[in-house]
Amino acid sequence: MNKQMHLTGFMLYCPAPHMIMSWVYPREKIRHQWTEIEYWTEIAQTLERGKMDMFFFADGWGFSSNDATVRYGIQFPTSDPVCLVPYMAAVTRKLGFAMTMSTTFYPPYMLARKLSTLDHITKGRIGWNIVTSASSAEAKNFGMENLPPHDERYDRADDYMDVCNKLWNSWEDDALLMDMENGIFADPAKVHKINHDGPYYKVQGPLTVIPSPQRRPYLFQAGQSERGREFAAKHAECIFAAANGARQMRAFCDDIAGRAEKYGRDPRSIKIMWGAQPLVAHSETEAKTRQAEIRARIPIEASLSLLSGHLNYNLNELDIDLPVADMNLQVTGIQGMLDIYTKADPKVTLRQIASSYLSGSDSGPMIGTPEQVADHMVYLLEEGGGDGFQITPSYYAPDFFIGINEMLIPELQKRGVFREEYRGQTLRDYMNEGDAARAARAAE
Repeated sequence: MNKQMHLTGFMLYCPAPHMIMSWVYPREKIRHQWTEIEYWTEIAQTLERGKMDMFFFADGWGFSSNDATVRYGIQFPTSDPVCLVPYMAAVTRKLGFAMTMSTTFYPPYMLARKLSTLDHITKGRIGWNIVTSASSAEAKNFGMENLPPHDERYDRADDYMDVCNKLWNSWEDDALLMDMENGIFADPAKVHKINHDGPYYKVQGPLTVIPSPQRRPYLFQAGQSERGREFAAKHAECIFAAANGARQMRAFCDDIAGRAEKYGRDPRSIKIMWGAQPLVAHSETEAKTRQAEIRARIPIEASLSLLSGHLNYNLNELDIDLPVADMNLQVTGIQGMLDIYTKADPKVTLRQIASSYLSGSDSGPMIGTPEQVADHMVYLLEEGGGDGFQITPSYYAPDFFIGINEMLIPELQKRGVFREEYRGQTLRDYMNEGDAARAARAAE
């Protein structure tokens, strides 16, 4: 592989981010619970020691809090990672932080101001995962019966991005003077109202925050639908994606490349990060045994509840042994997650999907020794395309990421596919490592 791999730590601010029941762990090994700040600062410092690009937080404003959700702690409860980031940034120097914030519920001015402030506090280490929200539970928490229709949410998000970009550019580079001799703080001629009057938003501006180190946060997007991909190709600097194998990965990369070219963008400038849940141990047997133990404690009821929440559809009322393709499900949630399974196997059932949803299998190719897992990661990027992996823990996160640090990352560094030191100062610098060198080679 002739390019550097990007790696991030991926979680929610909750007891079990993806792997259901991952909050279950031998009590004598638990140093801090997820409710304690030390739990999160330890993870952040571990990720930084491993030279990972960032700590990435998924999030939502509500979830289907049925009995199974509460009983098993299925991405519930969730606290606000925006409040968590400044504390973690204070105990790290290089690690980036990305937060999921919804264009449906955050007013654009509020979001632009918060992220610019955080970018200042962290000295340029902030990213924004742009979502439009997918759960009707979120809508009900904000006085709405339902979310706006799917494509309309993205139409609103296009207008939203226009507002945010104008706000982040409402100060010219040399507007701030701090001229103490003449008593002039800033040049009024270089601080501009944006007077945005779009189809969904009307915002005067300017932003009340001076330009931050990155000027705007590093922009992520994770839409898998047709409209979501179009939005990502237009706006995103990095796309968080999921796929079932190298063939689906390659199809996704090619699709995004074609869409990006329509907007005059170089497809290589858009990074693609794949969801991954590796389990690394000193032997293949140890890794597979641990994975089997982790998955064995997940009730099918819990898996169906998680899947129902993500699809925004109550699957518990259906015959889960029928092929999904025969059900004609009209989901309003994350349709792309369901499509990954049905495209790989048109006859797949809900039981089969639920049995591996966000938990994998007992013997997947990312379950094994550092050499085996590294082999597969390199293979996926070479054959499927993309730029790296968002790594989510399958057990007690502080120990999980220590294991990644001690076993997997040294193997990737030995192969020359992962950095040994950070280059640059900002999150955007880290994510764009290698692009300048590639551009120089192309110009020769």
